[in-house]
Formats: sequence, structure tokens, C-alpha cells
Amino acid sequence: MAAFQLSQDSIMALARAGLHDRIVGCLFGSALGDAIGLYTEFLSGDMSAMSYPSRKFVLSPSSQATPFRRDRHRGTHKPGGWTDDTDHAMLILLSCLHKDLKTLDPNDFASRLHLWVQYGLRALDTLPLGLGRTVGAIVRTKDYLDDPEGTARRHWANTKYNAAPNGSLMRTHPLGLACLDKSVEETFQVAANYSVVTHVDPRCIISCAIGTALVRGLVRQEVCTETDIDAMVERAIEWYAAYRERQLQDPARKDEPDLDIAELKRHAKVDELKELELDDGYKIGYVYKTFGSGIHLLRLAMRETASPGGTLSLSSQTSLFEPLITDLIMRGGDADTNACFAGALVGAYVGYKALPAHWRDGLQHGAWLARKASGLCQLLGVVDGDYRGSRDAETAPDGGRGVPTEADMERKVMLLQAWMAAEEQEWKRSEAEAQAARRKTRAWFRWR
Repeated sequence: MAAFQLSQDSIMALARAGLHDRIVGCLFGSALGDAIGLYTEFLSGDMSAMSYPSRKFVLSPSSQATPFRRDRHRGTHKPGGWTDDTDHAMLILLSCLHKDLKTLDPNDFASRLHLWVQYGLRALDTLPLGLGRTVGAIVRTKDYLDDPEGTARRHWANTKYNAAPNGSLMRTHPLGLACLDKSVEETFQVAANYSVVTHVDPRCIISCAIGTALVRGLVRQEVCTETDIDAMVERAIEWYAAYRERQLQDPARKDEPDLDIAELKRHAKVDELKELELDDGYKIGYVYKTFGSGIHLLRLAMRETASPGGTLSLSSQTSLFEPLITDLIMRGGDADTNACFAGALVGAYVGYKALPAHWRDGLQHGAWLARKASGLCQLLGVVDGDYRGSRDAETAPDGGRGVPTEADMERKVMLLQAWMAAEEQEWKRSEAEAQAARRKTRAWFRWR
């Protein structure tokens, strides 16, 4: 009997299907990490365990969605909604789609970020909730749009070069998808160009460069093992040395601190997540904590799914994403950002089909994200279609909705406050009923 052989067309169709699955897996994996991470954001590991003792989170069906811990931070959100982390990533994605991937323009992203700080994500008509301190201070500067990088650099100097938060790393994964047809070195540079519109610290730049290139390599299946991760880190270090030399041609930058290679490598290869001290007080937003946790989860995924030959075992990838992300967010700290980055990497590795359905189907704007992911895949030639971002009004800076007036914004805030008040009232009613039931049960046992 002749051996079964796939035709070249069949091989190409399977390859395209795999690419599509990994691209969508990256986008959804990151958004889901963000949405699940919100449950424990800013909590300690101990408080996370007390708040969610079952360590089980459900987003779908919505009637069974895991309720948030009752506090002020989570009070503005509904289960399944993402935060500013994914909003910023969507600004990059929409910018890329609008220009049909022909031009990756960090200044266009900067202008969209400037709009977001004032009005939120216009394509979805949402408020700018969760604005980070660094991004807010920089983007709200009067002359920001005239020189985004210069404004960010002055802010960095004013903080005595200590500010290395994770705000640029959380948004970088769409660039890895947009750079699928670029070289690794070109991808490093694109990531740097987008980081410096708000984050110019070398630790932020190198983290974005490695994270973006890993997404690219995972989707292309050029990064398949831990050895590949280590090689990417080394390649990025070599690239950064040349990047640094170019930066030093400006005399004003000679006093800026250089990259500590040993610290980078230490965070890129930890033995356990606890080494990163993710809930360590005011340091929770440090970029290397997010970077290190994402790389570590990717390593764990590879250990769980890779055969001795280094290929992905399809039978073992299902149900992998959920326990990895859950363990990460239960450690608290900047949990949504850590899981946002980790979710992008692991999602790109295992693909969309391997994401847990009871998370995936409960993502608030999942249908919208799926449409944008489809548009990106069409532009990349991964699926058939004639999508053109310039014809998609939602990719415009104003999301096709125009710029809201001050009265519009006040009305949206008032509606949010009214919803929050109603939720609080409903929670108090439910708690009162539960307490009454408990008292009744105790009384029955005493009578008995």
C-alpha cells in the first residue's frame, strides 16, 4: 500500500490554518490574561488566596461568571472586561490595520494614546479606566505630540532614571504579529520605536524588543524550545549594544544609565515565579517582573507540551493555558499586566483553539476582537479576504464615532457611577439575604 502523502496545496492550507490559530491565540490570550488578572490586581498573594479560595475563575456563561472581590479598584469593571493594558494594545493594532501594515508609525500610535487618555477607546466607546501614572504624566504634557520620545526622556530624567514600569511591554504583542514578514533585527527596532513614545528606560526597551520578537518567532514556529528563547535574548543583547552606540552619538545621552545585562538574564531565566516577588509593594509594576513572569510561563508551557524532538504535542496543549495563567495571577501584584504579557506569549504558542472556552467565550468584546484579528490575518495573507483597514471606520483615530464633547464624557461617567451604585445595592441585598439564611440555619441546629 502506498504511503499517504499530503499534496503541496494541503500542506500550505494546514500551515495557513496554524498561522491563523496562533495569531488569534496571541491576541485573545493576552486579552484573557488581562481580564482574569484583574481579579487579583494590586492584591498580595495571601489576599488573593483569601479572596478566591477555589482558584477557579469563570467568565462564560455570564450568569455564572466569577464575581470580583468587592473593592474600589474592581468596582468599575464587569467580569470578562479587559483593562487599559489591552486598550493600549488595541491602539497599536488599530493603527497597524488603518495603514494596511505598509507603514508602522509610532507617532500615529502616540496620537491615538493622546486621544485615549482623554476619551478612552473610541472604537468601543469606552472610558479611559486604569490610566497608569507614567503614561498619564507623559501623554498629558502640553507638547507631547510635538516630540513624544523627547517628552518621555525628560520625564525619565526627572525621575532620576529610576522609572522602568511595564506600560510599554503590556501593549507590544500586536507588533510581533505586524512584523511577521520582517527580520528579527527589524522587529527589535520596531519594538524600540514604539516603546520610547512613553518608556525610554533601557530595561523597557529591551523587554519590548525580546517580547515582540518572541511573538513573531512563536507564530512563525521559529521559537519552539527554551533554547530558542535563550538565543533570542542573546540576539537582543547584541542588537541593543549597537542601538546604544547609535544613541550615544547624541552627547546629551552620555550620562544616561546603560543596560545591566546580568539583571536582564536573571529575570529571563528564573527557576520559580516566587523569585520574582510579584506582590512586592511599590515595585509591583517593575518591567522585569512582567517580563520575567511571561518568559517563565512560556518556558513552562514548552516543558509541558514539547516532545523530545522539540515539536508541539497537540494532545497535551489543551487545558494548559488556564492553570498557568491562574497560578500567575494568584500571586497578586500587577496581575493583569503580568498575565496580559504572559497570555500573549502562551497564546501564540498554543493557539486560539487551546484557550479555555469558559474564558474565551466570556470576553466582553470578544466578537469585536475576532473581527479585527480576521482583518489582520487577511492583510497578512493568512486567510482569504479583501479587508482594508482604511475602509474600516473603527480603525480611524476616533473609531468612526467622532470626538465626544465634555457633556458626552460627563454623561458616560454618570452612567458608570449609577451602574456602580446599583451593583453595590444589589450586593448588599444579596449579603443580607445570605446572612439571614445563615442565622436561620444556626437557629435550626440549636433547636434540633
